[in-house]
Amino acid sequence: MPMPIDPHRRADIAAAVAAYDAAHPAAPLPRNTVRVLAVMFPSGDVCQQSLEAIAGEGFDRTRLRATLRRLIEARFLSRHRGSGVVPHTYHLHLPPLVQR
Repeated sequence: MPMPIDPHRRADIAAAVAAYDAAHPAAPLPRNTVRVLAVMFPSGDVCQQSLEAIAGEGFDRTRLRATLRRLIEARFLSRHRGSGVVPHTYHLHLPPLVQR
């Protein structure tokens, strides 16, 4: 069972996404971005869950992959590829002004 996210952390993530979307109205982030990031990063800035584990939280795998690619392009995430049974490692990069 995933760790519940702190309401302040969710608010920080939502504020960062809203700020990005306001600054990039022609290319906003996917609508599920806040939920995806809340599942992946409930308390820290590192996620080592497999794509299957993240998708198991109610996300369509195809859309999840597209969302993750978009978040990497927008520099909200960086990814270090795993190998074999080791999943990818994702690092969250929220703008400093909204990060607690």
